[in-house]
This record gives sequence, C-alpha cells and structure tokens, in this order.
Amino acid sequence: MHQIVGITGFLVTLVSGADYQVTIYPSYLSQGGRTHFETDRWDGHNGLDIQQNIDRCKAIATESGRWLNRDLNGNIFQNTPQDPQHHGYPDPNHFKDPSFVHNICSKYKQNLQGYGNNSDMIMEIKGLNWPHWMDTSQHGGKFPNNLDAGAEFIVLLLKSIKECTNGIIPRYFEVINEPDASWKYISWNTVIDFHRIVAQKLKSHFPGIKVGGPTKNTEVSGSDKNDFRVWGFSRQFLDMSLDHLDFFSFHPYNFVVVEGNSYRWEGMNEARLVAFMDTVENYAYQKKGHSVPLIISEYGLAGIRGMDENKASPFIDWAYINQHISHMFTYLNYRHVVDVAVGFLLSYETYLGQASLHYSLFRGNGSKANAAKAYQFWHHVYYSHKFLRIDSSFDNKERKISPLAMGNPDNGDIVVLLQNYDRSQARVKLNFDQHWFSPSTGISHCHYLNSHKEPVLDEWKSVHVSNGYVTVPADGSCIFVFKAKYNFHNVHTIKETTYYGNKMIIGIKKDCAICIFSCASCTYAASVNVNIQSLANVQYARLRIGVSLPGNEGGNPVPKTVLINNHHVIAHYQLFEPGRGHEGSRWESFEYQIPASFLHSNSNEVKVEFNQSGGYVSTVALVIGRN
Repeated sequence: MHQIVGITGFLVTLVSGADYQVTIYPSYLSQGGRTHFETDRWDGHNGLDIQQNIDRCKAIATESGRWLNRDLNGNIFQNTPQDPQHHGYPDPNHFKDPSFVHNICSKYKQNLQGYGNNSDMIMEIKGLNWPHWMDTSQHGGKFPNNLDAGAEFIVLLLKSIKECTNGIIPRYFEVINEPDASWKYISWNTVIDFHRIVAQKLKSHFPGIKVGGPTKNTEVSGSDKNDFRVWGFSRQFLDMSLDHLDFFSFHPYNFVVVEGNSYRWEGMNEARLVAFMDTVENYAYQKKGHSVPLIISEYGLAGIRGMDENKASPFIDWAYINQHISHMFTYLNYRHVVDVAVGFLLSYETYLGQASLHYSLFRGNGSKANAAKAYQFWHHVYYSHKFLRIDSSFDNKERKISPLAMGNPDNGDIVVLLQNYDRSQARVKLNFDQHWFSPSTGISHCHYLNSHKEPVLDEWKSVHVSNGYVTVPADGSCIFVFKAKYNFHNVHTIKETTYYGNKMIIGIKKDCAICIFSCASCTYAASVNVNIQSLANVQYARLRIGVSLPGNEGGNPVPKTVLINNHHVIAHYQLFEPGRGHEGSRWESFEYQIPASFLHSNSNEVKVEFNQSGGYVSTVALVIGRN
C-alpha cells in the first residue's frame, strides 16, 4: 500500500514494498571500445570561468567545457573592418591587433592554465551580428549573403586564438548555436550550407579540429510529431554532415510542470531521448554503415511552468540538479555514441536575474550554491573505475530504476549507481549473478528532495544491506560503494555492439500474410531486417524498438507481438516517459530480451505487431554482447 504524506506545496509518496531488481555480472562492459569512466567527457559546465571561480569549480569536480559566444568580451565580428585588398571580406590585420587578441583570448588562456589545458573544450558562436559593410539583405540584416566571407571570420578568429595560446585551440567547434531560434532570418538550407563551408575552411587550416552542429534546441524532443516532420530538419542536416562534419550536436532539455501540489517532467525524458538518439544513429548506419558521434553541448532543465522562477526556490534548484544527474545516467548507458556531455550549469550567472541564479554553481560571494551538488554527486567515481555489465529486470513494465555498475581494479571496490525515476522510495535488490559477491555493508552517496522541499546530497553514509536490498529515495539518485576487495585482474570484457534495421520510421499498417477469401488473419505491423554479420562468441542480445503514436491518447504503443526470425519474444521493459498525455505524441522505447539461439548470422527479420494501425516504428536496434 502507498501512504500519501502532505508536504507544504507538494505531495511525496512513501512506499512499502515497491521492489526492483538489477543483476550485476563479473564482466567489464566495453561500449565502442570504451570501458573506463572518462571524467573529462562528463564533467564540463557551460561558459568560461573567471580566475577566482576556477579553483572553486575544481573543488566540486567540474571544469569549463564550452566557450559560449557571450564569453567573447563583446561583439567579435561587428567592428571588423573590410579588407582593402578583398572587397566583402574581413581585414586579417584586425584579428592580429594586440588589443583584439587580448580581448578575445585572455579568459580562455586563464581557463587553459587553471584547468590544465583542457582538451575537450567546445567552442561556438551565435553568428547574428556582422559589420555594416557586409551585405545581409537576404537574411533580414542578421546574416551575410556571402557565406564564404562569413566563414572567413571564423578562420581568422581561430588563427588569432591559436597564436595567442601558442597553438592550442578548442577541440570541438559548433558553427552556429541553436540556429532553430533564428528561423525568421536564416533558412535551414543556409544553415546547412554555412556549416559545410566553415567545416571545409577550418579543416584545411587546423588539422584535427572537429566541426559539427546543428546544436538543435528543445524542438528535438518533438521530432516524431506530425509524421516526423520535425525530424526532417535533422535528416536534411545529416545528409550533408555525414560527409563533411565530425559530429551531430543537440540540446536535450526537460521542463518541470508544477500543478497544485504535484509536479511532472515534460520534454527529453529517457524514452524520447533514447528514441531520438536511435533515430540519428539508424539514419547514419543506413547512409554510411557506421555511427555518428553525438555531442550534448547543453542539457538539463529548460524551465519551470507553474512557478515563478524569478523567485528563490530550493525546489527549482533541486529540479536543475535532478535533471543533470538523471540525464547523465542515460548518456553513460549510451557512451558508445555520446562523445561528450556538457551540462547547462554555469559557475555564476546573473543574466536573467534570480532565474539564472538557479543554474549557477556559486553565489556572488563565492560560496557554493545548491546547483554545485550536480557535479559533487559524480566526484565519487573517477577514471580508474571500469564499467561492469548490469541488467534491469525484463518484467514487462516501465523501468523506474536506471542502473550502472563499476569495478575499481586498483582497490577492488564495487560501485553500483541507481537513478530512481519513481515518485516513491524504491527498494532495489542487487543480484550479483551466481553470487559472485554478497554485500552486507557499504557506503552511500545520495541526492534527493527532502520533506522541506530542499535538495540534499547525503554523502558518506553507512549502509546495511539486508538480503541484497538497498533503498533509493523518491526521484533520487544514489552511488553505493562496496569495499569488496574483489580481484578484477582476471575479469574478462564483454564488447557490446549495436546494429540497426535496414528501414526506419516505418508506418504501422495492415499486414495480411494470407488474404484470399478474408482478412481475418491480418495484423497491423512493421517489419525490418537487421544484419549482424557474425554470431561468434555472443553472450547476450537485446532488441530495442522505438514506437511513435500521434496525439496524447488513443491506440496502444506497446507492441502486441514481437517476432525475431519467427520466434516470439515477450520479456521486455519500457523506458521511462513521464510526459505521456501532455506532449502531443507518444514516443516510447522498449527493450526486449533475446535468446542468442534466436539469432541468425547476417539477416535477422524483426516483425512488430500492434492492435491498431497508425503511427510508426521509428527504429529497431539489436544490441549484441560478445566475449
């Protein structure tokens, strides 16, 4: 039974007997050749930092990960004179002027020195302010008609930075930040062409730089709406970028909606986030036969609906922390394609007044703000930790516990990380396969919302483990550390590979295998083939299916039947999607357990049947683990 306990302004549900289980195996798990927790890929925040905040950020285990356009100390292009030798192009001498170089580069140099030449820095520009002498008539005065001349500004800017730093430039460059927001001035075709031209120029001058885009904004969460019309913009960009760019970047955000004494999340929750990433990767596989790296250069909480974010609120602070941590669980589980993730939290920001203080890591006096907990939570794992194979229960329900596990070969520690999406406290059974470890005590580090609606990071707490069970707070996150002194030196590594179907965004239509005298045998289905090349050393397999139905209600997105090579598969779980009924469509992700004996080398036919027509199977992915 659930007991409802009132808290001023909200309700929290306490639970008795809400049990979950995860299974941990004594095997390292390599995704895309990556096994370690690579801190530099995950610890970045947005914006360069002033000198006094650099040590503060290092103390909470974060560093500057993205050089925002606002960090460029005023408008960098608008005051550039025209090259007297090349009409319509910038004067290169302007970018060599010592005052210009200092204005552009001094803060970046401070960050390089303070953070130890951070090699994973992302740089971006907004690109909406240009000199008066440039012809911008085709773009409402906001963007140059001559895209080659516009790209030359960026080349000269990076040359100036390289000269200033004795050869160090950001590794990643995003050509225009969130061009979706500038649709009134810049057509999507112009955005695509400009990315291509900038990439060609930068790569010719700076070998090794990685150029990408399109840093799509929150609209990506609705990519499936209106028969995937919004997805069409990403697809059009990929048609160019898969040949000319190095990565695809986007900004997955959520909103928290407060209604009376309850709240919910809407936007890029786990199910939609995974479905969108699979759609991008499936398209890359169809076009090029390999994955495309993903850069998450902003993520987290986009805003609050139903509360005044211009007022101080520990609950709003908690929402920012919660979304940072919960999103990170998803990125770590898809680390084979997510190269870097940089949270939209800043060291200190006052641009929007109190609203921006909610996502500031520090206060004006230098003391830690609540948002600092988003990074402090992760400082309990580091590079020496290696990911272990871990499975959720295939119980035909929505998965409320997202798990990760790691082993530390240096000291034998076993670490289990659990994200609880449930609004109730959860008891989680840690099932160590074939009893390879039996915990009795451990240490926990948990983040949650307490009864006073305040975010709490409860660290270094002793935990008693009874029959393998641990407890995770409602809508909370925990890291459990067990001093197992386990010998990991002889542990083998599972190599996980994802294969995608030969078709995607397949309409769910009437399918009649035999329909001569009647159509009683008809079903509503979508079918694809997945080529996996070889069955050598297969240890396990999972089938991940994305399903989109239009509207907020009507129809059932849960497949009635799933067949692989004519074998029925039933055991599955559904990824977390709390925005159902509020987002204009239902985009779900389902993960099925597949016996290895069901697989064929080369082509595997997957058929997904439903109780009704309409909607789409967006992607089908076959995940294979091999010794």
